[in-house]
Amino acid sequence: MTPEAFAERGGHWHGYGPWTGSRRLTELEYLRRPAPLDMNLLRVPSGMNAHPQETFLPFGQHTIPPMMTGHYLLRRPEGLEQRTWTTVPPAVDWLTSVYKQFPPLRRSDGKQAYASLEWYQECAHSTLLHGSDVVWSHYLEDLRFMSSAVICCPSLPFHPDIKCPLS
Repeated sequence: MTPEAFAERGGHWHGYGPWTGSRRLTELEYLRRPAPLDMNLLRVPSGMNAHPQETFLPFGQHTIPPMMTGHYLLRRPEGLEQRTWTTVPPAVDWLTSVYKQFPPLRRSDGKQAYASLEWYQECAHSTLLHGSDVVWSHYLEDLRFMSSAVICCPSLPFHPDIKCPLS
C-alpha cells in the first residue's frame, strides 16, 4: 500500500509494549491467539509449575505479544491514546526510546549482537510509511526477551474487520 493510500483511509499507528519476559512464555501459543480457550484441554507446559497468570484473562487483556501483529488491535492497554500517531516520525521516536530503555544484550566478545539502532530506525520509517507493522524484539542482558510494536490501524489487508481500539 502506498503512503498516500494509507493516509486516505484514515491510517494511523498505535504503539504496544514494551513487553519483557521469558522467551519460554512466547512459546505458549494459546496465550498469543484470540481464539476461545477450552480450559478442559489446557495442561501446564512441561518445565513450568503453573499456568502463567495471563492464561485466565481475556485475550484483550494479555500483554504477551500476539502471534499475528494485527491482533494487537484487539487490545486497548492503558495509555494507548498517548501511543497513537498520525505521522511516522513520532512512532519511530517511541520505538527508539523503548530500545534505549531496554538495550539489547551484547555478545560475550563485546561485539554487537543485533543490527544498529540507525538501521532499525531507517527500516521502521520506510515500513510504517508503506502501511506495514513494525516489531522490534531482542534479548536483554539478563536474558529476558523484549518486544515493542507499532501497528498500522486499520490493519489492511489482513484484518480489515478489526476496528480501531480507540473507536
